[in-house]
Amino acid sequence: MKNGFRKIISMIVIGLLVLIVVAALLINIFGDVALKTGVETGASKAMKVDVTLNDISLAILAGKLNMNSLVVENPEGYQNPTFLELGHGFVDLKITSLLSDTIEIEKIQLDNVSVTIEQKGLSNNLKEILNNLPKAEPTEEKPAEEKTGKNLLIKQLDIESVKVTVKLLPVPGRADNLTLDLAPIHMENIGSGEKINTPQLVSKILLAIAGAIAEKGKGVLPLDMINSIGDQLSEQGQQLLEAGKDVGTGIIESGKDIGKEATDALKGLNPFQRKEE
Repeated sequence: MKNGFRKIISMIVIGLLVLIVVAALLINIFGDVALKTGVETGASKAMKVDVTLNDISLAILAGKLNMNSLVVENPEGYQNPTFLELGHGFVDLKITSLLSDTIEIEKIQLDNVSVTIEQKGLSNNLKEILNNLPKAEPTEEKPAEEKTGKNLLIKQLDIESVKVTVKLLPVPGRADNLTLDLAPIHMENIGSGEKINTPQLVSKILLAIAGAIAEKGKGVLPLDMINSIGDQLSEQGQQLLEAGKDVGTGIIESGKDIGKEATDALKGLNPFQRKEE
């Protein structure tokens, strides 16, 4: 009798273990697929170009997320197929916050970023994508059916190893291609004074990179390109400031030597803080 009872208990325990393992596998498989789709959809919606992600994995209990090989395609009409390529991204999040309206993220680390800026007539791909970025949403609450995903709160975001290749229109006596290595970019408390979703986070990241390009490119890039970037930074940056004024400071101060026109354009931008070298 005792042996039969023990056998039943053993079978129940084994069955529960099997169910736990299967559940964990399903969470990892379908969770990763859902995350991959969410990242691609959110980024594509923000920039209005196709975005693909090769690999993403979530350690559900540890709250650690890794993604590899994210590619942002160029708008139509450009020779280079891609605008931006991300080698690796790491996210450390509070796993219990996934069940709430606001996802709390301790840190986002983006490494090995390659950006290709290409001129086309009087415009360029960076300007077009900046123009596509979502505008700041009104501060009043939206009806539930109109809300666009969960809110995000990011304590720290670092972007490192950013290499920019600029493909210029051919001009006698001037190189067609220029390369810029950007200083590390650091932002803090994103979403603390505002409500942002994934497309708006993508917008902030891209604006931070654009601001660093404008700073690094002063005296190197054509003034009309610097000014066009500055125009977009001024418009978008002012809207971000109106949505939340505690994101950080720094880019505008470091960009004052770009030139009078570019400086005037950049005066509205103040939401980013640079990482000290």
